[in-house]
Amino acid sequence: MLICCENKEGVAGQISLIAEALKTKGRIAVLSHNNADGDTLGSCIAACIALQKLGKDVSMIYEEDFPENMSDIRTGHDFYMLLPPGDDSALERKWDAIAVFDAADPKLLGRRAKLLEKAEFVVNIDHHISNYCFGDLNIVDADASSTAEIVYQLIEELGVPLDHDMALAIYAGICTDTGGFSYSNTTAVCHEIAARTLMFGIDVANLRFKFFDAISIGKLHCHGYVANTLKLHEGGKCAIVVVSAATLAELGATGEDCEGLVNIGRNIVGVKVSMFAREVRPGEFRINLRSRGDVDVSAIARLLDGGGHRSAAGCTIKAAPSEVEAILLGALREVCN
Repeated sequence: MLICCENKEGVAGQISLIAEALKTKGRIAVLSHNNADGDTLGSCIAACIALQKLGKDVSMIYEEDFPENMSDIRTGHDFYMLLPPGDDSALERKWDAIAVFDAADPKLLGRRAKLLEKAEFVVNIDHHISNYCFGDLNIVDADASSTAEIVYQLIEELGVPLDHDMALAIYAGICTDTGGFSYSNTTAVCHEIAARTLMFGIDVANLRFKFFDAISIGKLHCHGYVANTLKLHEGGKCAIVVVSAATLAELGATGEDCEGLVNIGRNIVGVKVSMFAREVRPGEFRINLRSRGDVDVSAIARLLDGGGHRSAAGCTIKAAPSEVEAILLGALREVCN
């Protein structure tokens, strides 16, 4: 499905409108979503580099440290602005435009959502069908493999030649959001764009190791916990794991160590839906949902005030650890019955 929120001529026309609008802006803030992955980070970095090359005063404002496996794409540019905990003074700065990448809902911006409230002009670029189209100009292309794929097209429309650092960021976004070109969102288009990025000498083997294979001791312990506690429901078609903050501390693990663990359940023969719940604050759980496409997990996520794609989605719920499993099963049954 394809959504272009304002421009009925399609994605190409909307990209052209956004490119022309950004060319008229001087000071631009670029925002990733919290709990950042390779797509939102790669999209923001590539866009920032391109806008700087056009002479723009651009800042990538974020409020969480980069995940360790994304350290290679945080190249040596001067546009990074980490929002200090408890200090919102940076949010008072005036911008000519705010550009948001890969965030379906302003809630995913955390404290930075405040920037949207007083923004003169907001650009919203995403590939999640659940996007709220909260920008003055929006591109929501659910046919795109990743937001980075759309950003690549935007950079072309801006007339900025691709360089190594932009290519690295674009590759990271496409590669991670397609599961190393193995998920159902992998297309000929994303392969073509990835091929162009590789012309800049990207070390694919090193990146893929960091993105998918490298694990910490904490993550190794998490693998053991998942193997020992995973529960199968609905005749073996649904796998659920719930991990509390206290358990994570006992395992010597962090939230970052939990990335990708939902796929363990998804990979079990016979499982159609995998659910992984991690306590991020007392009584608050971040939920990752995966399927092989037989069940639309974005519909499950929407019931719980989240969103995503048919095969990969997420949400946040407030509940006691003992209640999480029942809440998730209830949402699954509501969608499937």
